[in-house]
Amino acid sequence: MHEQNWHMKQQLVPYFQDLTSESYKLLDSLRLSSEVIPLEELLADLSNKLASLKASIIYNYKNLNRPQYDWSEVQAAPGVGLNSIGMLSDRLSTLIIKEWCLRNKTNPNSEKANDLYQTHTMDIIHALANARPGSSSMNTKITYHKSNVTANSWEEAFYGLLSTNILNWESQEILYVKDITSLPCEELRSYIAWFSFGNIQRNEYIQYCEELYWR
Repeated sequence: MHEQNWHMKQQLVPYFQDLTSESYKLLDSLRLSSEVIPLEELLADLSNKLASLKASIIYNYKNLNRPQYDWSEVQAAPGVGLNSIGMLSDRLSTLIIKEWCLRNKTNPNSEKANDLYQTHTMDIIHALANARPGSSSMNTKITYHKSNVTANSWEEAFYGLLSTNILNWESQEILYVKDITSLPCEELRSYIAWFSFGNIQRNEYIQYCEELYWR
């Protein structure tokens, strides 16, 4: 069993590295702005771009040929905690976005980007390669709201999660570069509504990632 686990990890680490590389290409295609864009304009433009790129990126993800195993032999066990595929996929997608921004947005810093990849991203990739079935719903808010997202494959679920986190990342830029107290009340309401919806959507994709990976 230990030899089988070692063999699985040897194949899964390069797979997740390739998945990360393909995800950088998505961000290259989006050409995210260094300027803060009003929420309504940002969501409409970025959502349309993500929708148009969805099929081709998922196709590329599937062509990575994720190593297949008899996952029925990989038993769920206590102690997985936040190291589930769903939660780790969420973390990986955020690190992908952060690294891309460090390389391409205002005041690019390749040294910081390289350090982020070698320390944090590779750590998450190894954790993904070692992951066992767990529960990714532990961070889900108690709510009656639904975002109606769907995913039919692990690759589609990861794309949905990455896309949602890109939208969340970009929409939150205003929190770090502007005084939000100066915004009109209606605009503030729009941000609050989006952050709530975006977080619900993110949680649903996290759960899809967890469920579909092990099928």
